[in-house]
Amino acid sequence: MNIQKEQLANYDIDINIDLIEKISGGNEEFEIFFCTKEQEKYKLIFDIVWDLRYSIENASIDRFCEFRKNLPSDIKESSVYIVKDSEYIKYFEQQVSGTRPIDELVHFIVHDNVDTTLDILTLRDPVLVKL
Repeated sequence: MNIQKEQLANYDIDINIDLIEKISGGNEEFEIFFCTKEQEKYKLIFDIVWDLRYSIENASIDRFCEFRKNLPSDIKESSVYIVKDSEYIKYFEQQVSGTRPIDELVHFIVHDNVDTTLDILTLRDPVLVKL
C-alpha cells in the first residue's frame, strides 16, 4: 500500500483558471498566460524556476484524485496550490546532488479546467498580472 504524504495547500493567489493559453519562458523565468471563465486575461509570472513539469489531464487524473481524497477541510478550490511534503522536491534534491540549496524551494501546482497541469519548483512567489 502506497501512502501519499503530499498535500495541497492554498496559496495567496485565489483564482480559477479556465484555460491556460500559453506557457512562455526559459532561463529560470516562465510566464503562464490564461483566461478565466469570465474571459478575463492574466499572466502568472514565476521567477527563479529550477524545474517545471507540464502534463495533460490523463497524466495527472490519478494524482489529483489522491490529492482530493486527502484535502484538508479548510482548503478552497483554486487553480494555484502549494504542495506540502513534496515528492517532486525530494526527487529534485537527489538529481542536483547538493549543487543547489533546496531549503527555500517551493512546489507550486497550477492547473486549468480543461486539461493542463504545471508543477513548478521555484524560490520566489509568483506574480499575477491582469492583461
